Amino acid sequence: MKIGFRTIGFRGWKIEDCLVRLSEIGYEAVELCLEHADLQPSRLTSSRLRQLHQLLEARGLSVSAVSYHGVGDPLEVRRRNLYRALELLPHFGTDLLITSSRREKPQRLQAQFLEHIDWYEELCAVAAERGGRVAVEPQPGRVIRTAEDLVKLMQSVSQPNLVASLDIAYASTISDDLSWAMFTLGSRLANVHLADARGKGSPHLLPGEGDIDFSEVREILNSVGYQGPLVLDLDRPEEDPGELAQRAWQAFRERWPEASPVLGT
Repeated sequence: MKIGFRTIGFRGWKIEDCLVRLSEIGYEAVELCLEHADLQPSRLTSSRLRQLHQLLEARGLSVSAVSYHGVGDPLEVRRRNLYRALELLPHFGTDLLITSSRREKPQRLQAQFLEHIDWYEELCAVAAERGGRVAVEPQPGRVIRTAEDLVKLMQSVSQPNLVASLDIAYASTISDDLSWAMFTLGSRLANVHLADARGKGSPHLLPGEGDIDFSEVREILNSVGYQGPLVLDLDRPEEDPGELAQRAWQAFRERWPEASPVLGT
């Protein structure tokens, strides 16, 4: 079980500097977010991909997933970038693409859900041809908002490579019962984003700053046999991301000391 960090938290840094810093801290994996300025699909030429692959290898970092949400992008741009993201997976040594649904429109939510069934049928079929998986992450304000929504989606889509990414902080601040969400997603849980949360309005705090019982999270993930990555998800533009990633690493290790044998400096 590897410990990773999402590169979107380093949005103001060159991606090379981000990868070096994360490896220095002790992280073993990264989730490469295509919204990062240096990772925009149009910039990832063959030579650029080789450079990044060499740096990842040199720093001992694996790629837990490639992610692209693109919620603010026009539909056709988002569609094109998701297909490009699938092409990028083998270049980074991962088979997992993480995404989310579109913003919800309450007056046509049912129609949107049906449209998403068709869309994920299509996207997952293309991913299957490439040996890839598509992980949908429930998020507030989206068509797929809760773990229950995601279960309904997976029951409606015939492709078995449609899997789940669960953001622990989001799940604890919306209507999900966090324990129920982890148990229910079970064997189709392919990725976990970790951060703390307090109440209903303050997700993505450092571990220990909120109300989440990480010992309970650990026990449930162990009970369902989860072996995927644990990816810290913190993005605070007002703070230095290197220092934030360091503090997150230390806070996480205090609450999950057996998760990794490597301790950063």
